[in-house]
Amino acid sequence: MTMKKLINRPDDLVNDALLGYAMANKNIIELVPNSHMIVRKNRKEKGKVKFVLGNGAGHEPAVIGWVGPGMLDMNVVGEVFSAPSSDKILEALEYIDDGSPILLAVQNHAGDALNANLAYTDALEKGIDVHKVLFYDDVASAPKGMEEERRGMGGMLFYTKIVGAFLEKGGSIDEAVSLFEKVRDATRTYSVAFTKCTHPLTGLDISSLPEDEIELGMGVHGEGGGANRIPMQKSKDLARIVCDILIEDLPYKPEDDVLLFINGLGSTTMMELSLFYKDAAEYLESKKIHVYDGFCGSCLTTQELGGLSVSLCKVDDDCKTLWDAPCCCGIQCKL
Repeated sequence: MTMKKLINRPDDLVNDALLGYAMANKNIIELVPNSHMIVRKNRKEKGKVKFVLGNGAGHEPAVIGWVGPGMLDMNVVGEVFSAPSSDKILEALEYIDDGSPILLAVQNHAGDALNANLAYTDALEKGIDVHKVLFYDDVASAPKGMEEERRGMGGMLFYTKIVGAFLEKGGSIDEAVSLFEKVRDATRTYSVAFTKCTHPLTGLDISSLPEDEIELGMGVHGEGGGANRIPMQKSKDLARIVCDILIEDLPYKPEDDVLLFINGLGSTTMMELSLFYKDAAEYLESKKIHVYDGFCGSCLTTQELGGLSVSLCKVDDDCKTLWDAPCCCGIQCKL
């Protein structure tokens, strides 16, 4: 077992990483002392809905990189590949509470949902005006017709950007919940893994693949199983395979306008991601599905896992306007 990762003390890994990221983006975010809470430096005024998300560490820059004006107000981070505890989520809700409504977004993973539900109930009992929304977009994790059983994946970028822009403008909590659900229901994600990766604390393989195979439908924590392994493909061929899966699932139809997000899973180069974005966009256009805009980069990663995820979101004029609104965050999704 060999692992080459930059670590000081394993127990300090998450704390050190959060502090370093906050230092590198000190004009946008800050780390609340003695916590795993990343908050935007220039806070929203009282009365505006606060937008909060919790997730495990190990997927950087998600989602600490999406905290900032026009995006999230706070990200509360758990340990490596572990959801933040209910106590930590409650602590975060109490910290950001100024009497304004809070929108708590929850990834549809067992630990995330359980801990968020406990924190949500406790927060309501304390008089905090918190509203919970669940996101799920991974078509590989549950069949069509069972969307609420699916995992949350890279499509969260669309909810964060569009809903974040709406709340920055002063949108109400009820409208924000409806908008979140509208974007979620128009979003689909599918991922492909190329190589193995290792857990940063144990050095054990999270996933392992033969040199000449790739895995379709890999989850954000390396979940796979070997049932969907195929030989390595050319970029255009893989783009066609993945886009066809996504198109059929919603379904997306000719003359739809979509956002396209090509997300690197950790070690895939920007050259490869850019090439794949071109191939996916061209294939969608061949189906008369129009790519209005999108993003290409490594946002939701799984350590050094090679591969990518593809997310589509059908958008109307209102969502286009919100997507185009300026924001400022570590990843700099849209300026």
